Amino acid sequence: MVEEVSLEEMTRKYREIAEKEMRGEKPLRERVKEYTTINFLNPQRPFMSKQSADDTKYVINFRLVRWSELERIVGLGASNTLWYNAGKSLGELAVEKGLIKSVDDLINFVINQRIGLVDVIKESSNKTRIHVYECITCSGIPNIGRVACFFEGGLLAGVLSKLVGKCRAKETHCWGTGYSFCGFDIIFL
Repeated sequence: MVEEVSLEEMTRKYREIAEKEMRGEKPLRERVKEYTTINFLNPQRPFMSKQSADDTKYVINFRLVRWSELERIVGLGASNTLWYNAGKSLGELAVEKGLIKSVDDLINFVINQRIGLVDVIKESSNKTRIHVYECITCSGIPNIGRVACFFEGGLLAGVLSKLVGKCRAKETHCWGTGYSFCGFDIIFL
């Protein structure tokens, strides 16, 4: 029988792993030299997959679009900007339509849309640190030597710009850099 784990317990476990990785107590995954789109189609989302039996199919469909030939065609910078702006537009729209009215609503929205698990790590007047676990873009991808979650960063910036004030999101940690989570610094302008 599989043990049911609450969102709070899963978030706590993920936070502990993230802290160990950041302190160097848990080694990061080695960087791969080569990869293809196929390497991005093996999500590792135990909590999200228990919420929906179709989670893996949903993630693979998202990733087939996300990791398509767009980067090769328009360039890495343009692709990253496109994904950030798409996430930001979704976040702003979710607030404008009343789907997100608070940070608690943001956490639930991100879960309900299968984007990941949001964990607010530290808040101050000019900066907030947020982790996203089981991220739809990157959870389970190889260490490709770069951050990848521009959509999630844009989403966070869009929501928090509408709820708190103008801000931008900068990804600091990612499965794409060997970590097991996405870390974002939200800088209020």
